[in-house]
Amino acid sequence: MINLDSLPEKGLKRETAILELGRNPENAETLMFLVNTEKGKCKNAALKALACFEYQEARPLWKKLVKGKCMGESIFVNTCSDSVSEEIAPVILYFLTNLLNQQKNEPIDVDQMEQLRFCLSIMLGKASQNMLEIYRFMAKPENMSLFTSLKRTKEYSNDEATTWNYNSDTLRISEDNRYEKEKVFPLVMTASLIKKQDARLMALADELFETYGGAWLIPVFMKAILTEPKEKVYDEFVKYLSEESTAIYLFNVFGWLDYNDYPEDWSFKREKPVGYRALVFWGNYKYGSYDTQFTVDTFVDIDERWLFALAKDAKSKKPKVHWQVYNRRKGGVSFENYDEMLLGLLPEKIESKELKELLYKYFKERSQIINVPKSVSTYEDALSRLQR
Repeated sequence: MINLDSLPEKGLKRETAILELGRNPENAETLMFLVNTEKGKCKNAALKALACFEYQEARPLWKKLVKGKCMGESIFVNTCSDSVSEEIAPVILYFLTNLLNQQKNEPIDVDQMEQLRFCLSIMLGKASQNMLEIYRFMAKPENMSLFTSLKRTKEYSNDEATTWNYNSDTLRISEDNRYEKEKVFPLVMTASLIKKQDARLMALADELFETYGGAWLIPVFMKAILTEPKEKVYDEFVKYLSEESTAIYLFNVFGWLDYNDYPEDWSFKREKPVGYRALVFWGNYKYGSYDTQFTVDTFVDIDERWLFALAKDAKSKKPKVHWQVYNRRKGGVSFENYDEMLLGLLPEKIESKELKELLYKYFKERSQIINVPKSVSTYEDALSRLQR
């Protein structure tokens, strides 16, 4: 057991030192002791660190905590522990079952919407048997139909109740659209795979896509990008671009990919490598109450042929691409825009002359037929980059 006298006496330094104990499973007993003796932020730090481990003695803690305020989101959201997952999953399933059994046409209230956000948030990265059953439960057509038909009450006076914010800015849609709401649980699974490439979740993605098809293609495609050679992924999945009904699911995945690059005049520390990453913004925020927001990213690679395939038919109507990660440093973005998705996939420098010319022609034509506010620099940014 670590010598507790070696911990800083109080404040942020003590809190940080306690969190560091979560790096070594041998500290589980010490952390359990600190959970029972610390208060405030230091106690929360001990809980967060302890939740990282498969420490069976802590399971009664998790069972109690998930039934409390915010469902213990700040403690549970970043852990992938099965011992945590097994305790919180029954509570999530109970809430979802009651939600779906709500009287027909009765809108869910503000508190229910908030609890739904907590449920989705703490599912991140978890793949215990009980958690897998939640995905199976929600994938059943009768349950998915009930979920997509849910309406909600206004959260504030001038709220039109059409926007659904399920988790941070990544899981937000501006219109109450049942086809988009069908993607919520597949997207939670997708984010979970980015967080941790758990073989059980990957197998479940394949199972649900084989059984139900539809939006379960999203986690299947992301799984392939995370685990398979980029050439194989392209050869296997490019067929889905030929049908609009399946192409949109690929676009939802591309909307979560981001090319991490640095302009030539970048003067700050280059904290992350250059290259593609699967990226989501996760967690929840309520002014004065809680802030559990953070970024989940995993570096990946994609075949350059995708860029050729996506930069076609500039004059054709493009679908809205919801659920995107908007991560451009410069200028305003065009929300739910196909071209915004494509721009997010482009490196600062494109070596292939053929690809560069194709992309320039594409964005030039698009800029002439798509009207965006002056504050939105999607096309200006693309053309400026491709002229270099």
